[in-house]
Amino acid sequence: MRRVTITEGSLKDEMPVERRRKEREPQPETWGEIFRAWPKTTLCIVSNEFCERFSYYGMRTVLTLYLLNVLKFSDNVSTVFFNGFTVLCYLTPLLGSIIADGYIGKFKTIFTVSILYAAGQIVLAFSSINNSSSPLHPALDLAGLGIIAFGTGGIKPCVASFGGDQFEPHQTRMLSLFFSVFYFSINAGSMISTFISPLFRSMSCLGQDSCYPLAFGIPAILMIVATIIFMLGSFTYKKPPPKENIFGEVARLMTRAICSGGNGPKRDHWLEKYLNNHRCETDPKCMELKSRKRDNSLCQKAEFIEDVKSLLRVVVMYLPVPMFWALYDQQGSVWLIQGIQMDCRLWGSTLLLPDQMQTLNAVLILAFIPLFQVIIYPIASKVVTLTPLRKMVAGGVVAALAFVVSGFIQLAVNKTLPDLPPSGNGYVSIMNAIRPGCNINSTMVQGTLYKDNGFPLAYNSSLTDDKNNNVAQMIKVGADKNIIFTFAYDCGNTPGLVMNYTAPVVDDGSIYNLIVSELGIVMLEVDPTKPTEGTGEFSLSLTMALNDTNYVGHMALCRVGQDNPCDPTKPADFYYYEVNYDDEKDTDLDTIIPYTKNDGTFNTQQFVSGYAFKAIRPGNWSLVYLHNLAKSIGMQSLKPSEVNFTETGIYIAINNQGGVYAALLTGGYDKPNYLVNQIVPFNTVSILWQIPQFVIITIAEILFSITGYEFAYSQAAPSMKALVQALWLLTTAVGDSIIVLIAVLDIFSDQAVQAFVYAGAMFVVIVIFALMSIFYYDYKYYTGEGEDDDDDFEDEDAVSLAQTKDALPYENGHGRMNKGFDDSWDERL
Repeated sequence: MRRVTITEGSLKDEMPVERRRKEREPQPETWGEIFRAWPKTTLCIVSNEFCERFSYYGMRTVLTLYLLNVLKFSDNVSTVFFNGFTVLCYLTPLLGSIIADGYIGKFKTIFTVSILYAAGQIVLAFSSINNSSSPLHPALDLAGLGIIAFGTGGIKPCVASFGGDQFEPHQTRMLSLFFSVFYFSINAGSMISTFISPLFRSMSCLGQDSCYPLAFGIPAILMIVATIIFMLGSFTYKKPPPKENIFGEVARLMTRAICSGGNGPKRDHWLEKYLNNHRCETDPKCMELKSRKRDNSLCQKAEFIEDVKSLLRVVVMYLPVPMFWALYDQQGSVWLIQGIQMDCRLWGSTLLLPDQMQTLNAVLILAFIPLFQVIIYPIASKVVTLTPLRKMVAGGVVAALAFVVSGFIQLAVNKTLPDLPPSGNGYVSIMNAIRPGCNINSTMVQGTLYKDNGFPLAYNSSLTDDKNNNVAQMIKVGADKNIIFTFAYDCGNTPGLVMNYTAPVVDDGSIYNLIVSELGIVMLEVDPTKPTEGTGEFSLSLTMALNDTNYVGHMALCRVGQDNPCDPTKPADFYYYEVNYDDEKDTDLDTIIPYTKNDGTFNTQQFVSGYAFKAIRPGNWSLVYLHNLAKSIGMQSLKPSEVNFTETGIYIAINNQGGVYAALLTGGYDKPNYLVNQIVPFNTVSILWQIPQFVIITIAEILFSITGYEFAYSQAAPSMKALVQALWLLTTAVGDSIIVLIAVLDIFSDQAVQAFVYAGAMFVVIVIFALMSIFYYDYKYYTGEGEDDDDDFEDEDAVSLAQTKDALPYENGHGRMNKGFDDSWDERL
């Protein structure tokens, strides 16, 4: 604590005197004294922050899956919008700081943007009520996200420092305790929401298989509650008036220094050129400083220039930080998409949802901070001198390692992903659906025996690709000529039958299922895309090739073992393939195509009906003919008693996740045969293999993110600490912009290669940073010790104290508080 002496005429108002009187008061020591002296309004602020963080992370955790499955964006486009939203969230704090500090103050800023924030959450929740074909998408969704981004940006730089404003400057222990509670509320809100929001999302509601209205609606309600709680303390808050806009001051100083040209004496630093045209005697701040310190040689602008120099020194060392965020922020986008491609089963029917993996980071950060502070850092310091920059270098290397691990895991995942043919080609799978007992003995393509000796293809078997078992049987067909398939088959008593089929030109990079049946041959395009719903689904299409009827009606899958055999009100237990199910004539019947006979003509009497691929949760299913519309856009789902259906007698049991299957019904209507071709392998890599990369990236966060901000905080002058905090948040926006750029350019077709490239880029950046660190040898810690020890109480000390308090409770770039400054705060005071 600095020694304070009151001298005659040194202070002309009563506030500094009152402040000195309070500083001489003993600090509360016991828990009882702390409770009595504690500003009760801070409980409103802490509760507000818990609700706000719950709201933000609850929405953000499921956002990528919403973009994929409701807005129907591709992987790359979903990544662009997810990380683009994050960019906006971390650009707007700069605007929020300017408004709060320079114009209307923190209280009004928080209240105003909280209303805006809640409105954005409501807009997004309302939009999610509408199904994916609604014209409200995606405009209303993107409008809601934009409003949310401006809302969270206004709150982010204000709430923590506004809470600190409620304490007296001398209440150091209570202030440290407040920031610990504040930190806990942030992590509790993010940890709980990242775990339960995926559960809300995975439920069925409003006739949909998922419940994004609940996943977005609960955060919207929490944001409304946060605003109400914050306003409960309205009449008792301390509301410091807005102070000078430090952002504008720095910008004006730099602009005038640049524009000063070569006029005036030679300066050691380009910023000092500002002084060439500066006159202290006409500057109110300079005159006030001279009067207060009774020293006519002082210049406020000269002191401010030195502060800006400290800022620039720090900003230069910020250069590698965006690359770290470019890796770190892929947890909610690219890593989530990787998780969808993995096996989410833990045991039995228990699933670990891909978006729940983000909870691990919140849990680990709480566990690792004390572990590193109490154990790891003290042990490491006995071996090597630990400086902030060395910690950051280590953190960057660890972050690169996380993506090396992610890349190797993706290589294993890739074995379960579909192989898409190159442009100008197609892949053809062949399926034997002639009849039981009929085997295809050989297959010839364009007069050449396929696979040297042909291959046997028994009834209900197919040519498949399976990288897990090194099987590659699908036929690659070029677009330069029609391909003639020749099938020799026998059916016991009638051997040696031959069927010829000239395939249409296929040059669009698609995969086709060629069905050889007794009625002829037909080829249908298949969709090899794995399900992205994130609840362990597989993908299934139906093809009707019945002998005695051309069926073009509705079909449904009803979960076996339920009280009601077919209950459309439970979307997770009922999946439908319906024809012309709304006014737009939307239909799940994709294809009606005739058989090609052996002589190359079409069978005009019988044809095949192909239904769309649907994402279906694993389980045991009964396939039924559905005779009325059970579900449709704009209509209420029928009750089980109202559903008119006929059992086919076919039961489908698929308990694996992520596979793509083309089911085929042949034979008679009353007793059809069920055949299936597995186009894409199911997921075989457990999602638990993602744990190492989450653990490693969290360690990197401790070493790089927390240490990086501590370094910047300690190296920046007191007047620059608020600006340092805003610039730190800005590095997150720049980092996410890198992700957006890579996704827009669509450089990588292989996610494993992308992970290795990110790891390499991080390693290169951190090596450059290490070389830069060698020349950063002059550490300057602005913590209060060794500063001017003038006995007079100085107003700038109060300003520095407030700015220190403003900068103290910082976010790690993602809304969760880091607690590395409690000791620095005590030392500053």
